[in-house]
Amino acid sequence: MYDAFDLVFFLGALVAVLLVGFFTTRHQEASVSGYFRGGNRLPWYAIGFSIIAAGISSEQFVGEMGYAYKLGMPVVNWEWLVFPSLTVLLWVFVPIYVRNRITTMPEYLERRFGGQARTLYAYLTVASYVFVNFALVFYTGGFALERMWHIHRIAAVWLLAAVTGLYTVYGGLTAVAWTSSLQCVLLMGGGIYLFFAGMARIGWDFQAMIGTGQHAHLATTADHEVPWTALVMLALSTNIWYYATNQYINQRCLAARDEWHAKMGVLLAGGLQVLMPLATCFPGMIYRVINPGLDDANAAYPDVVAAVVPAGLRGLIAAAIVGAIMSTISGLVNSTSTLVTLDIFQRGPGRHWPEERLVRFGRWSGGIALLIGALFAPIVMKWESLFRYAQDLWAPMAAPVVVVFLAAALWKGAGSRGAVACLWLAILSVPFTLTRAMLADHGIHFLTFLVTKAKEVLVGAGFQSLPEFSSDNLENPMVLAGAVGLASWVLMAALTDRRPLGRGLMFALAGCIPIVVVAAISPVAIAVLVCVTMIVFMLAGAAARSTRLDALWDLSMLRTRPGGPWYASLWLWWLVFAASLGALYLYFW
Repeated sequence: MYDAFDLVFFLGALVAVLLVGFFTTRHQEASVSGYFRGGNRLPWYAIGFSIIAAGISSEQFVGEMGYAYKLGMPVVNWEWLVFPSLTVLLWVFVPIYVRNRITTMPEYLERRFGGQARTLYAYLTVASYVFVNFALVFYTGGFALERMWHIHRIAAVWLLAAVTGLYTVYGGLTAVAWTSSLQCVLLMGGGIYLFFAGMARIGWDFQAMIGTGQHAHLATTADHEVPWTALVMLALSTNIWYYATNQYINQRCLAARDEWHAKMGVLLAGGLQVLMPLATCFPGMIYRVINPGLDDANAAYPDVVAAVVPAGLRGLIAAAIVGAIMSTISGLVNSTSTLVTLDIFQRGPGRHWPEERLVRFGRWSGGIALLIGALFAPIVMKWESLFRYAQDLWAPMAAPVVVVFLAAALWKGAGSRGAVACLWLAILSVPFTLTRAMLADHGIHFLTFLVTKAKEVLVGAGFQSLPEFSSDNLENPMVLAGAVGLASWVLMAALTDRRPLGRGLMFALAGCIPIVVVAAISPVAIAVLVCVTMIVFMLAGAAARSTRLDALWDLSMLRTRPGGPWYASLWLWWLVFAASLGALYLYFW
């Protein structure tokens, strides 16, 4: 499918990325600020492009495009439902991080809840990067290179690791940001060209592309493979965790020239996100029209490129997906080295080391993380549904983290005891979720046993007329994530530092049991409760913060840069972002 002419363009694009990576960091000093925060010199456009490049990788091009080939418009929600999370990042967390000169997300938790919260979140984040994010990116990247260039998957993994590691380990965050900007231009340009070439191939028949029934609508019914209740959790839990509390996304904002550049970078990322389905979803739906009988939906991306793109340009399109893979890997490497160096090592044996030595340690730790991720990839390649395992893992883990960060920002009375309990809940959700998923693959559903026993206990206690319980509800990872998130709010409220521990545990238990019962009865009720709880807490917390307090949000953070031209207004572009997505949802509802 891909010839020598394509290979020339493909290799040329990779060489350009390497040159940018080394050229932009040739004069960078070996300091903690320079290596881990880019010397606070990044402009808004580099931040915006870099955020998109970090968030889009091979799982979108391979997994998401294949999912869109299968399901159609509901999959577009993965791109457009970022509005709540980017809004929270823009108006709540960016000003807190920038004004308090935060370098890592765990550092912010230490400011609010102490050293134990910082350590727990650092270990949780590093483990999720190395064993989940790296594995997912390497797996789908190896699949794509094997399909496009017939490179063996294992060889493809090591090729990606070597090329990306060359400039990332050497150059730090500056190299990551600028190479990601170039890669973002490649993937957006290549993806949009692919959309137009595909539409021309099917005669610009838009209705044929989106299909009929639920295939043509963003909103879904409760019995759909992607029900609306799951989309609520995606928007208000997983996405907020991914964008507002994630080191390798937020590290770009932390390296901004000032708060305005950080916020405008987030808005640019939001604007690009509106266009992203043209590159990640619609080509898969177009290929469904061209070839409705595809056996493996994951092959939709390389196959549609081969079907509609002429020779030579196929090399650039292939470079776009490899650029997306490399940008995600480079961001993960740099963020992992930052967390290991500043949140774990510098607080222990390295607390008295000079900055040059810490930078060397950061380079070594980033390289080792890359090596472990590459070594782990062949193991997870044996899993049939790695993408599903990753989504199942992230959803329950993200929910308590979101609660901790929102409470840290908006609730002065939030205590370290509740935060630590929620972080332990996030950590313990990982083995719980993996165990549940692996046992379910072998026909063992232990949640069914627990629900059955709960029914027997309630009947024995005199509750004869009970609503219909279903363990299937709790088997859904998004419903489980909703229950975990609500339980986390209960833990934060019950385990305040002013309340005796024993009484707090009793209140927490009394609040969590009804949540589990509601989750077993009605996923719709869980989704509604999550919406109401999040909205009420954020509005009440925002209204109460009129005075400035260290590491807490206040109303001054809603202001934009005074005295600038009208087109530099942050509120203007946020309203354009909101109106654009609102119009799209009204049209495709």
